[in-house]
Amino acid sequence: MLRRIRELAAETAADHVIGQHVLTKVILRRFAADSGPSKGLLYPFRLQYPQARHQLIGPDGCGKIPDFIAFASGSAEQLWKETEDKLHDALAAVDNGTVLDSPAHMATIKDTIALHYVRSSAARLVHVRTWVRVWADSRARWLTSWRPLLEAEFYRAKGFYAAGDQALGLFLDRMMQASIDRAVSGQLFRVRVEDLFGQAREWMSGLGLEILTPASGEFLIGDVPALTIRHDRTQAGVLGGIALGDANTVIMPLGPHHLAALGTANLEGKLSPDQVASVNTRQIASAIEYVYLRPGSGHEHSVRSLAARRQDAA
Repeated sequence: MLRRIRELAAETAADHVIGQHVLTKVILRRFAADSGPSKGLLYPFRLQYPQARHQLIGPDGCGKIPDFIAFASGSAEQLWKETEDKLHDALAAVDNGTVLDSPAHMATIKDTIALHYVRSSAARLVHVRTWVRVWADSRARWLTSWRPLLEAEFYRAKGFYAAGDQALGLFLDRMMQASIDRAVSGQLFRVRVEDLFGQAREWMSGLGLEILTPASGEFLIGDVPALTIRHDRTQAGVLGGIALGDANTVIMPLGPHHLAALGTANLEGKLSPDQVASVNTRQIASAIEYVYLRPGSGHEHSVRSLAARRQDAA
């Protein structure tokens, strides 16, 4: 990890990308209106304000988090670009029903799911929570079961023994400051998200790809679109406590009329209206801040209702 951080530190400030998309524009465009006065625009619904009127906006202004990757963002953007550059052709194959005939296109769709699984506010939040828990546990261990080692290190550094718990604790905090600095600067998350992307791609590569379409209605998409699902859980995603290896499937909308899911075999299928509603409900429940609708989709009322219910439960 430290070696990779040193390698990435060679990037300059000029390489930094400020406005970073966590939802790729190629997919966001598919949720834009394709005709009429709203052509090319999406409906970004901010869940924190369920009763507000939300202004339509183009894909360039949606699905972005400034400085999502705060450290070495230039190389991260290049890593994502390797998948996103292939996505237009893969989605064209999804639309014309030939994606399952192409191993290359199927790999691109799986990589896109992996990308959105790791490049999300949910993944970053889990990373921060995990780091805080590990840091606190480590500090407590140093002051208890590892205390003799800490006292010996204090003596080696100072030439005398610590006068008490406070002096030992201050010394420990200085020892651990470098780890805090790497976390606060975003260095640890940058390395973690790259590593997790590789792991997710490898795990998903061995699974089948399901392309599912609605019998009626259409999908919306949240700002955490790639969701791990367990059949025995109502919650979804990493914030729902479902790690990748524990999931029965991972789902992600590819547009209003297509949902990708990972399974045991490659297949095409249709979802009932109730199943489509369930997918959309999970997108809304798992989103951090926004869901994106196609203008005229008819979803506004149900999204408002679910968003209000979510606010009441918070």
